Amino acid sequence: MDPNAIPIEVYHSLIRNVRANLPSFYRYLDLKRRMLAVDTLRYIDLYAPVVKDLQIEYEIEQAQAMILKALNPLGKEYLEGLQRAFNERWIDVYPTPAKRSGAYSNGSIYDVHPYILLNYNSQYNDVSTLAHELGHTMHSYFSNKTQPYPLADYPIFVAEVASTFNEILLFHDNLKRVTDDNVRLTLLMEYLDGLKGTVFRQTQFADFELKMHEMAERGEQLTGESLNQLYENITQEYYGHQKGVCKVDDCIKIEWAYIPHFYYNFYVYQYATAYTAATALAQKVLKGEPGAVANYLRFLSAGGSDYPINLLKKAGVDMTSAEPFELTMQEMNWVMDEIEKVLARRN
Repeated sequence: MDPNAIPIEVYHSLIRNVRANLPSFYRYLDLKRRMLAVDTLRYIDLYAPVVKDLQIEYEIEQAQAMILKALNPLGKEYLEGLQRAFNERWIDVYPTPAKRSGAYSNGSIYDVHPYILLNYNSQYNDVSTLAHELGHTMHSYFSNKTQPYPLADYPIFVAEVASTFNEILLFHDNLKRVTDDNVRLTLLMEYLDGLKGTVFRQTQFADFELKMHEMAERGEQLTGESLNQLYENITQEYYGHQKGVCKVDDCIKIEWAYIPHFYYNFYVYQYATAYTAATALAQKVLKGEPGAVANYLRFLSAGGSDYPINLLKKAGVDMTSAEPFELTMQEMNWVMDEIEKVLARRN
């Protein structure tokens, strides 16, 4: 954490905050159980869709229009950048033979423009992925325009902020236009699934990673068996296995072994911190707080001209405080309240 001057307390407070809010996570898991209509939720159930037979397709032109509407609060210059990305073929949209899977944005070509690789399949998740990658692209676009080459690249700690910010604005804009209960439930649960995967799951990983290093510092042996036991204990705690919230099958204890991030140097926690920072910034923009948009655009333009904590503080978010996490939990509980309203209507 030293190269980016991230206070170690940021890491520890993230784990503390998530552990203190596990009851909210258990509430999400119970909603998932109810919507899947199962008596016992199992870890392997978590990726199943909660609304059956709902197939809505979004052509790429429709996806672009949705994103432009959602990001309209960011103003003319941001929207013009998006239009350039759409109209000047910055984006390789569709799957093709031998094309790399997934999606990513590459903004390293300083004096040209960023490029986006997609594998667009017309689902809402693909629309959200496009918004996400455009967040990275616009971060690079503004940074490259504003900063000299040595300062244009930005560190990982802030890289996921701009992408997640776009997803949040897309979610809120789309949700206020949707009236069909099934579509609404799907959108709300997809939001919660993303929050689960980014905040709770990545913090669970960060917790495991920290304890693994602490074992080494104490001179304890790191074996497959000891790491399996450690991972199983942490996973069962996070998912409420002993409380009957979610059954963690025995095979899950080996899950740690195929996650490559554990072979990096304390990387995964940044997904969770970026999500909370993006939520806090998005809330300020959505509420129309004076100066919120201008501060956010300055953040995008700052590149790597300062340390990440300072960049976010200038944008209006103090990552050494509890505020970003508290705002994220407020958002999570509001989304769960909205799901409860729909379920109550249907019952």
